Amino acid sequence: MAWIAIQTARGLAHVHPEDDLIEHELDPDANCICGPYTEFVPGAPDGSNSWIITHHSLDGRELTE
Repeated sequence: MAWIAIQTARGLAHVHPEDDLIEHELDPDANCICGPYTEFVPGAPDGSNSWIITHHSLDGRELTE
């Protein structure tokens, strides 16, 4: 089972499970059913800051990885 990391906007990236039981919502204005957590990532080389939104799987793959 794999995870996908994509940048959806400048300074905003999502990490979500591939082929999960649901399609994860990557729109920042919508709420994904998995209850993702958001992590602030300070200090890119260009001085900007970023956010990583990590989604939880609904098939339980975190328990075996």
